[in-house]
Amino acid sequence: MENKINISNTEILSILGLSGLSVFLALYIEAAYVLSVVFIPIFIYAIFFKTETLWWLTIFMTPLSINLESFMDSELGISLPTEIILAIFLILTPIHFILNPPKKQFLLHPISLLTAAYIIWTFITALTSVQIVVSLKNTIAQLWFIVPIYYLGHQWLQPVHKRRQFLHLFSLSFALVVAYTFVNLYINDFPEKASQWLMNPFFKDHTILGAALGITTPYITLMAFEKNTSRLKLVTRYILVVLFITVLIFTYSRAAILSLFAAFVVYLFIRLKISIQSIIKMALLACIMIGLNWSTVIDKLSQNQAESSGEVLENIESISNISTDASNVERINRWNSALKMWQAKPIFGWGPGTYQFQYAPFQNSKDMTIISTNVGDVGNAHSEFLGMLAESGLPGAVIKLCWVLAVFYYGYIHALRLQGEPKLILLSGLLGFVAYFTHGILNNFMIYDKAAVPLWAIAAIIVSFDLQSTPKQKEI
Repeated sequence: MENKINISNTEILSILGLSGLSVFLALYIEAAYVLSVVFIPIFIYAIFFKTETLWWLTIFMTPLSINLESFMDSELGISLPTEIILAIFLILTPIHFILNPPKKQFLLHPISLLTAAYIIWTFITALTSVQIVVSLKNTIAQLWFIVPIYYLGHQWLQPVHKRRQFLHLFSLSFALVVAYTFVNLYINDFPEKASQWLMNPFFKDHTILGAALGITTPYITLMAFEKNTSRLKLVTRYILVVLFITVLIFTYSRAAILSLFAAFVVYLFIRLKISIQSIIKMALLACIMIGLNWSTVIDKLSQNQAESSGEVLENIESISNISTDASNVERINRWNSALKMWQAKPIFGWGPGTYQFQYAPFQNSKDMTIISTNVGDVGNAHSEFLGMLAESGLPGAVIKLCWVLAVFYYGYIHALRLQGEPKLILLSGLLGFVAYFTHGILNNFMIYDKAAVPLWAIAAIIVSFDLQSTPKQKEI
């Protein structure tokens, strides 16, 4: 496998042109085989002769990938062509590592060790699963995100300009989806209900679109304030910021709005140069205060009667309505079910990917809403952490939480010290990471390529910055 991009502009335009044409034809005649006929010859050539180039094209195609379920009635819910390519990368990565072994410092980095622990424990809980086939499929699907993007991608994200190239390619591609969604919103006169699926076929619904907006909006926004940039670029970036915010507001993803607020708070902390030790103290104090006043907090939230609606302010206010808002109450139902599942299997959990098939008996009738199902065969735990708790037990949830905190820790300490373009790159990735995992308290989307690809890449980028820093700089 190659280590350097060696591709002409003609090749790039040809591959992108064929990719765009095949997607258009597949959508027009609603036939998935069109994608196969066009893409398979390209992939066979690229995987052996343009390996890194294919990796970068996969990054670009991720926001534009389309779920197989959009074409046909299939239980194989994978995104085309992204997950097919990543699955091939997963198979071939060991060969690449034999020829180009990863550096020892990278493999022994705390984030890498936690990633390895996550993989090992997920595999163990897949073997102890109540539905072993479901769990093994889920574990393999996670591996084709982690191995090609984090482990393999780390080798291709070493130069600083390649790290920006990742953010640029992913955000540019996603901007096409945002523009597509905006046009659909405009044509339909910005509807409230229909706005939840106007991003199809690229995104399943407005919640996963909101998660992607949380990951990418920090980079789009920070670029708009970058110095020494031509007027044309600045105008284009301002337009993108307005476009992203407009779509965020009119697709009514409340969790995404909350997540970007959290990212903004972290941005202010960095601007004010507040140390990581101070943040830890503030977080512990906040947790203690909430714990001591838990009953009062619940009473206040229960008094909120604001419902999610087309009114922007009312929609934001409804985030904390846990008494009458059906979406919020159903989320609590899923959380309570996850906790009861964990109590039943506290160590190994029920197995990766099994929550949606197992949570029904754990629902309490008083928690159920008009959107609940007695069958309980759809949806997830609506929380990255509680979902992990139910499916992989307490060790799995602790490993995942430690991984998130480790990525934040290393990202934050280096965001304080870096300047110029490296700071923009790291800060963009860190704020996108914070936005996603704030969103991840209320939803879980790391099983989808739209979220998993950028998040694992951001982790690799932060590790790269940490490994390139000096011991003195790490003391910040």
